[in-house]
Amino acid sequence: MPALSQSSANGLETASSARIMIVAGEASGDLHGASLARAILQMVPTVDLFGVGGDNMQRAGVELIHHINRLAVMGITEVLGHLGEVRATLDSLTTVARERDVDAVVLIDYPDFNLTSARRLRKHIPDVPIIYYISPQVWAWRRGRVNKIAQLVDRMLVILPFEKELYESVGLEVDFVGHPLLDVIRLDNDRTTYSERHSLSFKDTWIGLLPGSRRAEVKRLLPPMLKAASSLLPHVEQPCFLIPVSPALDITIYESVLASFPNLRQRTYLIEDDYYPTVEHCRAAVVCSGTATLEAALVDTPMVVVYRTSWLTYTLAKSLVRVPHFALVNLIAEQRAVPELVQGEVTGSRIADELRTLLNDQVRRSAVQSALAKVRQRLGGAGASEVAARRVLQAVGCIEPGDPSPAELIR
Repeated sequence: MPALSQSSANGLETASSARIMIVAGEASGDLHGASLARAILQMVPTVDLFGVGGDNMQRAGVELIHHINRLAVMGITEVLGHLGEVRATLDSLTTVARERDVDAVVLIDYPDFNLTSARRLRKHIPDVPIIYYISPQVWAWRRGRVNKIAQLVDRMLVILPFEKELYESVGLEVDFVGHPLLDVIRLDNDRTTYSERHSLSFKDTWIGLLPGSRRAEVKRLLPPMLKAASSLLPHVEQPCFLIPVSPALDITIYESVLASFPNLRQRTYLIEDDYYPTVEHCRAAVVCSGTATLEAALVDTPMVVVYRTSWLTYTLAKSLVRVPHFALVNLIAEQRAVPELVQGEVTGSRIADELRTLLNDQVRRSAVQSALAKVRQRLGGAGASEVAARRVLQAVGCIEPGDPSPAELIR
């Protein structure tokens, strides 16, 4: 562990060449990893950050050992098809951690990969602190993983309030840091400028189609979303369908699916590098289950949540999942705040029916937006990345323990 040295400009202690490996396996982890990296480097600019991530983490100052486009797969059958790449990445991370004498490892979400990585790292570098940022959804399924995590990880940094008690029950050090999305989402509030930026008609009814950040999700979910869009054409006044392009995927993946819907060519736009304003300005959206549902909630966009995976993955998950709702916004709201469609329910006609209600029924829209306000309140305040960064820097000895951040003092 690096020795403490002189104080930095912001009052924190600096350290000579602290080395921290950060591992994120998909787009949302890349986003939160980037916010964490920026917070770490703002506090202690001399820290050396490297690991697995995407373009966001790279721009934030993380040296990429591997890019997430090699790992962004989902479900059992999808992972089986990429086992070679997954094993090679795991092997190289263990080797790099040892060769570069890492001082701490931060694992972000992506549980199957990261828990395997934690087991390997614990075996080969047992004295190095392992910090898990953004918990696996153990409260939803495979709850027994809590005990496994407690054996592999030194500290949990959780982003949902009800997760803290779960890890405390097994004696693991845990902090509720708040949700990092609150650090990155800024409301745009300027529909006119947005419409000019993307050559859209201000008077159109903008509807978001958010099929996910993984290739398999886009292939499975975008076709029924576009079928729903086709169904809505005669029923919605001047509809315009906006599809945010995931930075983890090539735009040609979306274009290949859109090619089968020539009737939508003049009414559908692929939006790059403008994700949050796109979701914010949509009157309603159909959203892939996951982090994207919270993003839509935080910008107050009514949504239909959809989930579809391979038959094998779904069959196994159905027997293991023990939650009343599968949409994260509904779990946090503790009610069915937004409609959920699963597997065979994910059809163009069902999506279109739910969207029509959200678009046209003002009573239903108001009820949904009231529930989304409750979700925003329960996620806490901004500053999650700063709090998480302090915990990581404390683990490597760059700052003294027990020194609260401004975000913590506000809470």
